[in-house]
Amino acid sequence: MTRHALAGAVRRLYSVPVGLLLGVLLAWGWPSGAGTIGWVGDVFLSLLKLLILPLIMVSIFASLAGGDNLRRLGTGTLLLYLLTSAVAATLGTVLGLAWSRDLPMDLMAPAAVDTGGAGFSMALFVERLIPSNLVASMADGNILHIVVVAIAAAIAARALPAAHRGTLLDLAEAGNALLMALLRMILALAPLGVLGLVYASLADMDWTSVLQLHAFVWAVALAALLHAGVFLPLLLWVGAARSPLGFVTAVREALLMALTTASSSATYPVSKQVLERNAGLRPATTSFTLPLGATLNMDGSALYQSILLIFIAQLAGADLSLAQALLIVLLTMASSAGTAGIPGGGIAMMAFMLDLLGLPQTWLALYLVVDRFFDYPITALNVWGDLVVAAVVDRRIEAGG
Repeated sequence: MTRHALAGAVRRLYSVPVGLLLGVLLAWGWPSGAGTIGWVGDVFLSLLKLLILPLIMVSIFASLAGGDNLRRLGTGTLLLYLLTSAVAATLGTVLGLAWSRDLPMDLMAPAAVDTGGAGFSMALFVERLIPSNLVASMADGNILHIVVVAIAAAIAARALPAAHRGTLLDLAEAGNALLMALLRMILALAPLGVLGLVYASLADMDWTSVLQLHAFVWAVALAALLHAGVFLPLLLWVGAARSPLGFVTAVREALLMALTTASSSATYPVSKQVLERNAGLRPATTSFTLPLGATLNMDGSALYQSILLIFIAQLAGADLSLAQALLIVLLTMASSAGTAGIPGGGIAMMAFMLDLLGLPQTWLALYLVVDRFFDYPITALNVWGDLVVAAVVDRRIEAGG
């Protein structure tokens, strides 16, 4: 084999899918060695997270301050996110009701769970929606605060004289270009980072507890398959006039990144890059839709949490009424927005929903058992929904809708 052919073979092997496969194989064959490699994944994830907040800030500002698409972007994006979340939550509720029938109530005996005093209310959410200290918000990694500030700054900039607004736009666009250049450097580590993340996460997974709830696993898998493989591709085909298979191929790096990091926000820089470079979307569209999706749109979470609530109700011996089933749909639609600005995130929202349904909060133990396993595929579904909505919104802007 020539040196050129050997180099080409090495480049083909050094890829994210190969890193993912090696991580799975190592976790299965040598789980005790996760500590020696897992740190590489942590470093890679930290580098990705380093770019998230500044990239969101400058890209949203550049997108909204310089164009005339604010109304169309905002209205179209929010309506589509509402649609996809509603379908996901409804699908999860229907399949949860179907698959949880005749579930033995003695399947699990949950222990008490300390929520750390976490709670949820709309007043608390609204209060935490508005940041009081931008530096503290940046330090805490609060994406919702950054989105709010960036949109407010962009709206204010549109009222400035053209010369001042032009200077700000030049700075934002230069900053965005610099951050994307840094992203390309970081993504050179992606295969190694994915290997470390997958190896560390699978090596100590509690498979026994997860498989004990095989009916729940199948219900979530079926709901996710229908939403990701039927509804979202249909929305993409009808709304964006794109081939679902071709689009998946173009954005596969973002989906793999979401699957291995279990973080919609950490996947944001990769999603933005593949949508613009591979799928041909406008930077103005991705800069607005993706940050909003990472904070407010969680198709996978709505689907998964609705099924989880119904299974908890069945295991606790509660008989859900139609009104309670509809309440679950509404609650899970709101859960992603509700947890965006609240420390304690998912467990706080789950405690709130169990309380509204009159279910004992000791069943939060079930959430803790299954959440780590489902966090990865559910995050990939969240990101897939964001990518599809971005494509549909971009098509709408192109058509002048």
